[in-house]
Formats: sequence, structure tokens, C-alpha cells
Amino acid sequence: MICPSCSHDNISGVDLCKECGQSLSEAYQDWSSAEFRGIFTEPLSALNPQEMVCVSPTTSLAEVISLLKERHVGCVLVTNEGGQLIGIFTERDLLYRVAGLISDLEQIAVESLMTPKPTALKADAAVQHALHLMSIHGFRHVPLLDDDDRPVGLVSFRYIVRFIEENFSSAA
Repeated sequence: MICPSCSHDNISGVDLCKECGQSLSEAYQDWSSAEFRGIFTEPLSALNPQEMVCVSPTTSLAEVISLLKERHVGCVLVTNEGGQLIGIFTERDLLYRVAGLISDLEQIAVESLMTPKPTALKADAAVQHALHLMSIHGFRHVPLLDDDDRPVGLVSFRYIVRFIEENFSSAA
């Protein structure tokens, strides 16, 4: 049995992983099974990506913050006149680049504090690809783009966890 914690291949029937000591009780599933591998290779479009909020680069920080609160979202996507993604502004940007540092939120445009050229994926990319990017770079949101680099959705870490949880329950 493969340990869900350290991936050590244990002898069938043992109660504890020989490598890490993790319990191998019935509650744990074989993560190497086809059902579980299938969850991670599903396309991001299967998550029903959340609707994204797009703003222009000249939108004031005051308006961006208002949108974050009103729409209950963790980020806004910044798009140019052609609708292509040029930046992202997240809650983390708000905490680290704005809070306590900028007092006149009406006078600052989001383009001065956004993350330019954010990493994005196509909707047909695998869930595991988004998880990998989130893990490596610390992202909580990944924009999904069409072939013309226009946003078509947004995937958050929370959506991925919910998707895995729902499919884990049905595959178990």
C-alpha cells in the first residue's frame, strides 16, 4: 500500500508506514489508483472556474478595493483596451503594498501596484498543472485565458481543494 503522506510503498496489510510511521488504516486510499490520478488530470474547465472581475489599468485603488469587497473575490484581473490580461491585483498586494503605506487611494491607479504579466493557463490545462504553479510560486489564483490572451475564468486554490474533496469522496 502506498503511504498517502510520504508515498513509500509498504507491504499490504501493515497498519503503519515503515518510512514515516503514518497510519495506513482503511481511512486512507491508494493515491496511485486510476480514480485519484484522474482527479488531478481533469482540465481546469471541470472546476467551473469562477467569474473574474476585470478592471482597466487606470482604475483607482479605491475602486479596486471596493470591487474586492462587493464581489467577495480575492483578486481583480487588469486588462488592456483589447481585453488581454496585463496584470493581476490580489488581496496579498493590498496587504503588502497598500495597507498602512498609501493614504489617498483615489489618486493611485492599479497599474502602479499590480503584478504585471501574471502566470496564466488555458482552461484545458490539467488541475495538477495549476496546483504545481500554486505550490511553487505561492499563488492562490490563476487566471484562465483564451487563445487571444483574454481572461475566460479564474481558478482559486479553494476551488481546486473543493473539486478534489468532492471527487475524493465519490472515488473512495
